[in-house]
Amino acid sequence: MQRYLFHIQLAGSTSRDKIGTLLASDNQAVEHGRLVADEIAEDDDYRGVIVAVENADGRLLARLTASRTMPPWLIATSKFEHAWAEMRIDFSKL
Repeated sequence: MQRYLFHIQLAGSTSRDKIGTLLASDNQAVEHGRLVADEIAEDDDYRGVIVAVENADGRLLARLTASRTMPPWLIATSKFEHAWAEMRIDFSKL
């Protein structure tokens, strides 16, 4: 079992998970992050939530929005444009 952290980003501020959750794999952590986003977004005021999933080493696994919301880059008040820069993806290896 590994520890995963789920940071909640909403309305320009981030609530950092300091405790985390023990899960068996990265895939389970991403699925759990999606469930967290979906639960938060049940309230219409929080539909723009983004959940950042990190492993215990601080490696970002995913940035997730709720399943029923529009992608954050289509929301006028979104800060998503900065997320791509933070992820540091090397597209040449894909």
